[in-house]
Amino acid sequence: MVIYLDEVFFVNGAVDWLLLKTATELTGSGTRPWRLWAGAGFGALTAVLACVPALAWLGKLPGAALSILGLCLICFGWRGKAWKSWIWFFCVCCGFAGLALAVCGLLRIPAFTRDGRVFYRLSGRLLVLLAGAVWGLCRLLLDRFARHRGRELVRLGLTLGGRTLTCTALRDTGNTLADPTTGEAVLAARWQIAARLLPELGLTKAQFEDPGGLLTRLSAARPDLRFRLIPFRTVGVDGGLLLALSLDRVTEDGKTVPTRLVAFSPTELSDGGAYEAIVQG
Repeated sequence: MVIYLDEVFFVNGAVDWLLLKTATELTGSGTRPWRLWAGAGFGALTAVLACVPALAWLGKLPGAALSILGLCLICFGWRGKAWKSWIWFFCVCCGFAGLALAVCGLLRIPAFTRDGRVFYRLSGRLLVLLAGAVWGLCRLLLDRFARHRGRELVRLGLTLGGRTLTCTALRDTGNTLADPTTGEAVLAARWQIAARLLPELGLTKAQFEDPGGLLTRLSAARPDLRFRLIPFRTVGVDGGLLLALSLDRVTEDGKTVPTRLVAFSPTELSDGGAYEAIVQG
């Protein structure tokens, strides 16, 4: 059997990236792109090393488990609610494997046994296509049918100074956050969104717990941006202030919306990590 290591690397890397991307879409974890690429690259590298006779154990169950462990650590980390992303990734992999077996049966792809295991002669292109189908199906379900206790999940695009990031948001009719001066509706987002939009400022959670002090600091550091304080009130909290920033553009599921003011919360908005922001219904 002739094995082309470059094909092994690129096929495994593409499949790993698509499955990791699917897991992050399902959890709304907001994993940074470089972590996705690094995790996929690690999985692809271990697949190549498994082709080396001295490292053939990497292709067996213990080695594969270590490979998946390292891949998840790189992509999702291990702190906080990262374990949910791990579980979703495992479920996505099981779905991908089931789809691959179903396709093998439908197309009557021949199988062969080696070392007590069954292998199917699936082409690399077909594997990547199946992984893409899993990702596309999950995106379709999220875009059209995703609900959180009867409320809709939407995909937000936030643009500031040429930098655009995407995140999952909950459309909630109970969200009445607004600018008291202009009456403009205000999006509520995790403080990490601000840190990703302005990475050069080194923002931390503790700073957002003192919005007044942070407003003074940021207004001096970035006078070109429009920061302000937004009052809020929630169940169990009489009132408080959130640091808000006016963005250049906001989209919901690809469509530009008039709301551009985003307030950043130092506390978690989601009860399970499914979304990073809340928009008005």
